[in-house]
Amino acid sequence: FEHASHVTMSVIKLLARIIAPSDLEMVDGYTSLLDVGMAETLHDHTYGITSDPLTQFACAFSALIHDIDHTGVPNSQLVKEKTRIASMYKNRSIAEQNSLALAWELFMTEEYDDLRRCICPSPDELYRLRQLVVNSVMATDIVDK
Repeated sequence: FEHASHVTMSVIKLLARIIAPSDLEMVDGYTSLLDVGMAETLHDHTYGITSDPLTQFACAFSALIHDIDHTGVPNSQLVKEKTRIASMYKNRSIAEQNSLALAWELFMTEEYDDLRRCICPSPDELYRLRQLVVNSVMATDIVDK
């Protein structure tokens, strides 16, 4: 849990350091830090992350869950030992897929209905959250291309 909380705090700190155009202050009709064109460029270069609460939540959630049930054994060793879990995930991003499966299964339980409805008011938003989380967690497997 300590590792997960440190990674989550790091991701939140990173998100806080990204400047969104909406955060720029207007002073006498001008942005205090950048002109509008530069603000829009900055927003584009951050992929709009800071103006999308669902993406922000997905980043923090992914950081929190990325190592659920991790045994401390690298994926390559799990493949080498021909473990059940390696076979289950076809020897690809084993720990990451396992973390995703366990976390999503828990997140989809009745206990988290209210949280899900608050974060994802529509099935499309839930699907989008799932895609963001999957892509984020899978990206933590630095060996996989």
